[in-house]
Amino acid sequence: MGKMLNLTKDTSKISDCNSEEDSNLESFYHRMFERDIYIHISEISVAMVGVCLTGVSIMQVDDDVQKAGTYIDDILAIDSFIFLTAAIIAYWAIRVTTNSNRSVRRAGNIANVTFLIGMILMVVVCASMVLKSDFASVTGK
Repeated sequence: MGKMLNLTKDTSKISDCNSEEDSNLESFYHRMFERDIYIHISEISVAMVGVCLTGVSIMQVDDDVQKAGTYIDDILAIDSFIFLTAAIIAYWAIRVTTNSNRSVRRAGNIANVTFLIGMILMVVVCASMVLKSDFASVTGK
């Protein structure tokens, strides 16, 4: 318990740092956190491009799915380009080193929105595939 009190006394000295150093350190950690998010967006977007292309190729191979409709594979192809765009923008936000963080944050926000649009479109495609297969099993077509 005595060590805990000493630790508390030592940490009170940290608050004596001037606010400019605290601000710089906080800004640094915030930039590193944003950079980690951009890295994750880039990695996951590239993986989702592969998922979309796999879905397109499965749709092309399966004759029953081809007869059911071709708009699903077209939407998946568009979705792969959306994910590729998110990956490129996120990669640019990681690699660029400018004095202005405004352009990096704007690019990061665009990558976030683009990634979310791609994910929403992927959910819509998956739901339509499930509904089509359920409809086909009920009607026998």
